[in-house]
Amino acid sequence: MDYKENISERLNNLRWKYQETITNVSIQRARYFTEMWKKTEGENVTVNERIALCMKHVMANMSIYIDPDDLIAGNWTEYFLGIPIDIEKGMYNSTFEYELKTSTLVLTQVKSALKFLFFVVKTRGPFSFFRNLNKCRVAGVKLPSLGFTTIDKRKVNPYRMAEKDKKVLLGELLPYWKGKSLCDMIVGNLEKNGGFAGETKSYMQSLPSSFTGGYALQSPNTILATVQGNVVIDNTTFLEKGIIAMKEELLGTIEKNTGLTREETGFLQSLVIAYDSILLFARRLAEMIEERCREEHDSSRREKMKRIADALVRVPAYPAETLFESVQAYWIIKIAVELSLPFNGLGMGRLDQIFYPYFRRDVDENRISREEARELFEEILIKNMSFNVKPFPNFMNDFYHRFCGMESVTIGGVDASGNDVTNELSHVILEAAFRSKTVNNIIIRLHQNTPEEFYRLIADVLYNKVSNVSFQNDELCIRAMQNAGYSLEDARSYSAIVCANFCTAGKGGGSGCSSISLSNLLDTTLRNGDNVTMVGTIDSTGIRSGAVDSFQTFDEFLGAIDKQMSYSLSLLRKGVETRDDVFATQLSSPFISAFTPSAVRKKKDTTAGGDQYQIEFVLLGTSVANFIDSLFAIKKLVFEEKVFTLSELVAAIDNNYSGYEEIHRKILTCRPKWGNGDPEIDGFAREIIKMLTDKINSVRCSNGRLFVSSIGGGMTHTLAGRFGMATPDGRKAGRPYASGCSPYNVESNGPTGVLRSISSLDLEQLMECTVNLKLHPSMIGKNSETREKWIALIKTYFKLGGMQLQPTVISSNDLKAAQKNPVDYKDLVVKVGGFSVYFTEIGWELQNEIISRTEHAKW
Repeated sequence: MDYKENISERLNNLRWKYQETITNVSIQRARYFTEMWKKTEGENVTVNERIALCMKHVMANMSIYIDPDDLIAGNWTEYFLGIPIDIEKGMYNSTFEYELKTSTLVLTQVKSALKFLFFVVKTRGPFSFFRNLNKCRVAGVKLPSLGFTTIDKRKVNPYRMAEKDKKVLLGELLPYWKGKSLCDMIVGNLEKNGGFAGETKSYMQSLPSSFTGGYALQSPNTILATVQGNVVIDNTTFLEKGIIAMKEELLGTIEKNTGLTREETGFLQSLVIAYDSILLFARRLAEMIEERCREEHDSSRREKMKRIADALVRVPAYPAETLFESVQAYWIIKIAVELSLPFNGLGMGRLDQIFYPYFRRDVDENRISREEARELFEEILIKNMSFNVKPFPNFMNDFYHRFCGMESVTIGGVDASGNDVTNELSHVILEAAFRSKTVNNIIIRLHQNTPEEFYRLIADVLYNKVSNVSFQNDELCIRAMQNAGYSLEDARSYSAIVCANFCTAGKGGGSGCSSISLSNLLDTTLRNGDNVTMVGTIDSTGIRSGAVDSFQTFDEFLGAIDKQMSYSLSLLRKGVETRDDVFATQLSSPFISAFTPSAVRKKKDTTAGGDQYQIEFVLLGTSVANFIDSLFAIKKLVFEEKVFTLSELVAAIDNNYSGYEEIHRKILTCRPKWGNGDPEIDGFAREIIKMLTDKINSVRCSNGRLFVSSIGGGMTHTLAGRFGMATPDGRKAGRPYASGCSPYNVESNGPTGVLRSISSLDLEQLMECTVNLKLHPSMIGKNSETREKWIALIKTYFKLGGMQLQPTVISSNDLKAAQKNPVDYKDLVVKVGGFSVYFTEIGWELQNEIISRTEHAKW
């Protein structure tokens, strides 16, 4: 069978239901978690046991959904497409608090607008509010707001909730967790610990729109991830041993070690409870399917249901024996871990390595055909989209999307000994990704011994306009992981997590993903420690590093940036330590620890140092390209050619270059621009980025967590761009920044120039580097000669030192057509930051930004 043939009618129905169904919000997890949380209050249980007991109560009582088109059974809510509420973590509590009812939404808007007006008038004077409004009007910038559209009436990413559930959520659950959720506690403790710079806290609280609870702005330059996410669990041990055997091993450890502390015993007991919860959920699912099987009159459907029920009787309780059993067991564990910590960034792991032994044995013994195996992975990729819907606040809808393909699948690469492990299942999974046309991010590990036929399959998939694949340079990624403290064997076994960052499965229980805003860092330096946004000035967001005209040389100015960076990192370190302490004492992760061997060995939860590698990804965001071109323009035009002064540049920025057109023209025509392979600016960029990454990588927290540099940013280049003033590279106020580690509309030397510039950076010091490249399909072409050029481009880029590449292979004309006629392009997948999305389901701001990217159509 040709892999390009359409997927089965069953899976086509399943996929279309995901794309057409409005997401339902389930309160069952929140309700049952809260019930047990209240019940165990004051009892003699550790926090680990308490969390595990709450989740067991959820899995024992939650309604179970089974779809007629399922072959792999299990769902994390009672709906076909639904999301639970992470109420104790509280990332999205404010979304539900404000946006479920029109009256609440209107009242919130009025209150926040008055609060903002009062703050600005009090701190800046009566006319500053109107000056800011006028500034936005002149710049043509419409600032985001919650608006007056409730969550069920949104144009982008709407949600439904039953009226009776709204009453329970708004009347009981949210009020109980107000101030008690993890995100609330982190922000409260940060305030006590002096974790916010200057006016940042009071200023952000006064804004009419608030950010998701997943992040806390310690300053405009410093963004703390309030979630310990980004993890790949050990996905092989439970398949080989079964949950019952793993549970018995734990009980044996507790029985033999009589000298364990109460905390250690409680931790191990929490894992036992976690295993029991998973077994309970699988048993309930099996019993329900068996009951439906007895009632089913259609013989083919009854046979299929019996196959599912038979598998669930065996797995995940006992070792998997077939590919079907192993995939079903994997799915049950994934549901359990996702449900325990929703929206946590759970990477899918190296699927072609996890399942290859079962696939090979089944195919060799004629238990399954290659096509049947591929269908299992098509279904997993489709169903996994249910974990990639997040209830962001309404004000982000111009920028965000529905399905966010951040949870990465990893295929290809080498094993712990350095041998190529690309196999037939690698091909099968890539074919499944093509046929299912989902937004799941398929990370392909490439190295010098990757088979040529695999490269040709990749080229074929891309030419056919399926942009859900990305490439990682194995040799470089492995060295980067070693630089971050990983052993060689563990580094070789890495998996992508979310977007393009990576870790070793089962070796790290949770990595934060915080960021430093480079453009804001530069703005703070130009303003001697203050920061200006489209909604006004925020005082004392940095340190006093020198008045704008006090710098006699570029090196002096660069020294001031270095000081601001040091201050931002000290602030971030305080934030990470505060966050980690709240996690360790208030919200442990027994369901992740249960699949983290080092946590079991250390008898510590992953939130309390039980993981083997403790990493904090620190993204250099908004954005490398804008930052480099801005600094180069300052170096050349201010300090070398003395065309204008820094104070004149600041005045031009404050006026969005209006009245300063000559300065703007000089900046725009300043050459070279980064992203064209020019040795002068590429060398300059290497020095600048190395200065920043050296500082980041030297930070170690008191609990042992190590900062590691990364370059990414998701969709923040558009959202942050809307609030951002003009920048010294000529970018106008309110416009998007460049995405990730990509130049933005300055490329004149084609894709080779872009990739030469990126590969000139010292990327061995980073553990993520997202690079977006928009290509016309003709760049890959139909004939073998053109495709060999494309393959040679990837190989050369990686040989030069490139780390990652994620192409969107689609013409701008097709993207514009998709904007006008979205129904005809519902399967169109594109890359945003480090992840894939359906183009027709993202906000207009992101659509326009992707359309406006340079389209490479010539070699």
